[in-house]
Amino acid sequence: MRFHSILFGCFLALIIVLTLPDISAASPASYFDDDGAAFEDYSEADLENILDAAQKRGCVRRGGNCDHRPGDCCNNSTCRCNLWGANCRCQRKGLFQKWGK
Repeated sequence: MRFHSILFGCFLALIIVLTLPDISAASPASYFDDDGAAFEDYSEADLENILDAAQKRGCVRRGGNCDHRPGDCCNNSTCRCNLWGANCRCQRKGLFQKWGK
């Protein structure tokens, strides 16, 4: 009886192996294929939100020094300096600056 169950198990394993598709013939998807479909997953609004978030990380917050980066203040802020053009800080925009843009 034991011999028959071993023989049956081997026969069953052989059938399973022979009926499986040939795995070696299938080529795996390449990691480096650039078909341009990667950007189709994002809508325009999503891309703009991603770029805005990246800009916010790189901007100078209010009260921060903007001597060497006058255009890099965060939203609703502007780079203001003293009378001699030194000690520049990002500060809230004035009333007329808000109306101008």
